[in-house]
Amino acid sequence: MDKLHQFYCSKAWRDLSYNLKLQAYGKCNRCGETLLDFSKLIGHHTIELNEVNVDDPNISLNPELIEVICHTCHNKEHRRFGYRKNVYIVYGSPLSGKTTLVQELMQYGDIVLDMDALWQAVTFQPEYIKPDNVRFNIFKLRDELLDQIKTRYGQWCDAYVIGGYPDKYERERLAQSLGAELIYCESTKEECITRLEKSEKPREWMKYINAWWDVYER
Repeated sequence: MDKLHQFYCSKAWRDLSYNLKLQAYGKCNRCGETLLDFSKLIGHHTIELNEVNVDDPNISLNPELIEVICHTCHNKEHRRFGYRKNVYIVYGSPLSGKTTLVQELMQYGDIVLDMDALWQAVTFQPEYIKPDNVRFNIFKLRDELLDQIKTRYGQWCDAYVIGGYPDKYERERLAQSLGAELIYCESTKEECITRLEKSEKPREWMKYINAWWDVYER
């Protein structure tokens, strides 16, 4: 994992970013829109991070150099990393914060393949309900999108594939197939359970968390 992505996955950054959003009361520093869903806000560095200054906490973890802005305002900024057609597989336990992490990393013009979101888009059901009779349609769409990512079809910039992938062999095989970099959304089982208890998600998510940690291999 390159230094920039490693930094944005770190607990120090994620904690700081969340606390800054709390202090801003969910308000975008640019347009003034207030968003109760913090995942729609970004901690934006006013001094662009690079492979050198990311190691300097006076820059990378300095609250005075970080704006809380919405995705719309963030998309008006230039692309942070300056490259095209990179692919990242973001994996981790349920409720580890994978989607929030991708929202922090992605830029306008990127594509995201999130299986939970794909199920919801096709079935209009809550994220924990996956009707068995349409699974072949969902998997067909997933495979088509994965093939487009693999062949770099289209004019998208970067691609993010979000999934659990607790099995080491499975995720490494997919990464090799897609020419992708693996990004682990670091968490502990206890942290995921705590998030579940504080969320409005059904308690049955507990079994998904337990199942993931039973299989996970580094």
